Amino acid sequence: MDTACPILENGSSAVQWIYSLFGDCVYDWQESASLLFGYLSIFCWLNAQLPQVIKNYRIRDANGLSFSFLIVWLTGDVANFIGCIITGQLPFQIILAIYFTIIDTILCIQWLYYVKYTDNRIRRWFDGDDEMKPIADTSALLNDGERIYTTYSTGGGKEINEESPLLSSSPSNKKYVSMLLFFGLVTFGVSSPSDLFTANDTTTISMTTTTVMDNHTIWVGRFFAWVCTFLYLSSRLPQIYQNFCRRSVEGLSMALFFFAAMGNLTYVLSIFTNPHATRATMLEAVPYIIGSAGTLLFDATIFSQYALFANNKKDDTADHVQA
Repeated sequence: MDTACPILENGSSAVQWIYSLFGDCVYDWQESASLLFGYLSIFCWLNAQLPQVIKNYRIRDANGLSFSFLIVWLTGDVANFIGCIITGQLPFQIILAIYFTIIDTILCIQWLYYVKYTDNRIRRWFDGDDEMKPIADTSALLNDGERIYTTYSTGGGKEINEESPLLSSSPSNKKYVSMLLFFGLVTFGVSSPSDLFTANDTTTISMTTTTVMDNHTIWVGRFFAWVCTFLYLSSRLPQIYQNFCRRSVEGLSMALFFFAAMGNLTYVLSIFTNPHATRATMLEAVPYIIGSAGTLLFDATIFSQYALFANNKKDDTADHVQA
């Protein structure tokens, strides 16, 4: 079978279906696993923040988010972008860094728009006479304690489930899932994990380029690697603290943290399953491995808070209905 991938000296030929789908030359299961984990990591990170952006828009509120969490996350992505420029990373890596910075900025603007400056001219112009009020009647609470908000507009009221599952069967969520899949296919068409490693949170670095960079550039890259690692690790702490103080995770999209956790997990797996990793490249990847593994622990804490506070909410709702 004709292939653009060379045949190795030992007679091994490339995995044809991977080359046909992704255009990458891999020769064994370990290379294939590393490549696929890399693609999954990119896919997860491209879609991580989108569920939160959509949820903020749907419920017209971002109070569940910690602004410190957003700012630190944004600062990490800006540092990642600067590092990509200084160290001369691949164009796709720079495009990713720009995209992540933009999506973080959108989340920050949503917080300012919905929480900090609620009575602003832009919102009055967009919303008109619309308003969002929580329904006081206990019948407005779902069986599992989720709160329903009603948006009043000239076209009639509509109900919004503030904690509706991301992957429910509603038409709007089906459209969102289709958008994720389309975005992922586009990602697979323009990116290649064989050229880059997707780093903790949204940092990406080409491990192979370090051998040709001069010492100054290498040390600059290492500096920004550790800066990003510190920022991404510390970003979760304000959110965890706010959840603890509120005894609630209302307003948070768990899909954000799910995609983030899966992005970090698949990134780490792509590194450890890479058969071409050397001692030098593994040492260069240490800050990203620490950042990814550490962030996984913080994401697990947020998932635990979600489970704990959701159960407490159900118990409080049941007691209120019985009373």
